[in-house]
Amino acid sequence: MNEEEDRMTIEDIIETLEKTDMPDSRIDAFITCAFLLKQFRPAEPNDFDGPHDYLPSSIKSEHGFLMARPFTHDVNHAIDLCREVRPDAVWHLARGRQTADESLYGAQLREVRESESVLGEAESNHAALALTLAALRAHVRQEDEKRAGA
Repeated sequence: MNEEEDRMTIEDIIETLEKTDMPDSRIDAFITCAFLLKQFRPAEPNDFDGPHDYLPSSIKSEHGFLMARPFTHDVNHAIDLCREVRPDAVWHLARGRQTADESLYGAQLREVRESESVLGEAESNHAALALTLAALRAHVRQEDEKRAGA
């Protein structure tokens, strides 16, 4: 892994997921480190004794390796990410399309307050990925609003 990947921002993660539209274990490692295990970093292949020991979802800790949460693979973990990003928000996940070229799933995080404004939304052919992207977009929006208010 190069130094640029080591400093992957949430915006970089969103961009990567938008380009692939596929669940990604390596991205799951970056998300886990960004939100849950901030003191650690995604592992690199060079961290292991041999190339067969490395898994893209590995996280380097002080005493060994941990596995990333599968946010982009599993809806339940994506819901946990929504709760981590905005515990006060509700999430919506819908399935369906009108044409074959539309994404199969749509997801939103919404405020529960009076306005019920959309905090983040996304579409994907994978339910967990749509919900993960919506949560990440909500996080970016929240951070932008904090900076604008400061």
